[in-house]
Amino acid sequence: MNIEMTSGKDVDITEMLRDRVQLKLTKVESRLGQKLFFRVRFDKQSIDRFTCQVHFNSSRSEFNASATEDDLVKSADQAISKIERQLKKFQSKQSTKGRMSIRDTTDIEVDLGDEVEL
Repeated sequence: MNIEMTSGKDVDITEMLRDRVQLKLTKVESRLGQKLFFRVRFDKQSIDRFTCQVHFNSSRSEFNASATEDDLVKSADQAISKIERQLKKFQSKQSTKGRMSIRDTTDIEVDLGDEVEL
């Protein structure tokens, strides 16, 4: 997993925040089962308002989320929870359409039945 974290003017990304975001995004990556590249951007809107934007592409879709809060950690948590909801919705759409994901196809056993002689 690759994470590109950028910060705007007057925003410092602490080690605790970096570790927290990385831990939560590894859970997102494990749900998809593929190696992903995340872009996380932290900005300061006003004196006491912070924005966190999260973006990544999967093999079939693009995910974006943004959250603004009075605390940098809260904004990161909200943006990641929005990504998790988008991912859950995307995966439920795939399963209701009757399509199988790559993870599901590895467990299928094909029963050819009895061989017929001609």
